[in-house]
Amino acid sequence: IRSGKTIELSVFDILSGDVVHLEPGDLLPVDGILIQGFDVKCDESQATGESDIIRKMAGDDVFNAIENGENLKRADPFIQSGARVMEGVGTFMVTSTGIYSSYGKTLMALNDDPEITPLQSKLNIIAEYIAKLGGGAGLLL
Repeated sequence: IRSGKTIELSVFDILSGDVVHLEPGDLLPVDGILIQGFDVKCDESQATGESDIIRKMAGDDVFNAIENGENLKRADPFIQSGARVMEGVGTFMVTSTGIYSSYGKTLMALNDDPEITPLQSKLNIIAEYIAKLGGGAGLLL
């Protein structure tokens, strides 16, 4: 839903603030907060590593539970990118997309070149010595 109209968009055109409909089987490319839903359950194992299916509550319900001092153990209105909707239907508001989503941040962190550790630098020096020693021994024989 964008500007009050229901339209079909490519995942590349979704922006923060858009309201997206959820249905079973959807793979979510963006982060968001559940606005309303009926028995929405998501598999976030791709993003979190947990194999459990997580039941989602609407943001208003969680806010009311906080105000009333209720148990918040199962109160989770947040939907992470990379999650798959397993059950239920609902709508959620997009909070972040692309490299700013939780899944995007993970992928960007994997793209960074790792720094050389002290152990790696010492092993590189030893490898150079072995190569020089092996080359010298090869020339003598």
